[in-house]
Amino acid sequence: MEKHYVELVIAAPFILAKGFLLGLMDGAGKKPAYFFSKRTGIRVETLADGLKEWLGFENLVHLCLEKSFADRFQKAVENNHEKLGIEIKSQKEIESASFTFSARLFNKEDAERFHKRMDHELPDGVFLDGFESEIVEDPEPREGSGGYAPTHPYTYKSTGKVIGEFGGVIALYQELKDHTMIDVEDVKLNF
Repeated sequence: MEKHYVELVIAAPFILAKGFLLGLMDGAGKKPAYFFSKRTGIRVETLADGLKEWLGFENLVHLCLEKSFADRFQKAVENNHEKLGIEIKSQKEIESASFTFSARLFNKEDAERFHKRMDHELPDGVFLDGFESEIVEDPEPREGSGGYAPTHPYTYKSTGKVIGEFGGVIALYQELKDHTMIDVEDVKLNF
């Protein structure tokens, strides 16, 4: 079953917002999925918002949380506003998410595995837009000497945009983001 998510913008220091969420989850005996934008690679609404948050001028925390737990979290924040100073500035339902990627792989097996994953094995509710791939095979690769950079006997290149259900997009983003030969841009939320 597809989970639905909301983005909450919380006025509080990050450590307070995270501790409050984890304490509430533990006390409620629930384990909803959650993602802090700053830590996950989710783009915040505007560059100015992100810059203020990054520089510490504003204590705004962007949290993506399962919708089924968001109302409980919001009520708990309201009940503790006077004690802690924590406040929810906005709550928006996430309709979908997206990110762009580009890959450049030099191992044929890795490239085939990646291409199969992107072309046929995406999470449910996730699609590719503008997926293009190219394979270049050099029968006479050049060694790296004499001032020339080496060439690879096999090069796989691909680009595209991943779009769809938030949970599936985030799962795929987290799978790809640490791969040294795959570049991914921050996830963009669509409300």
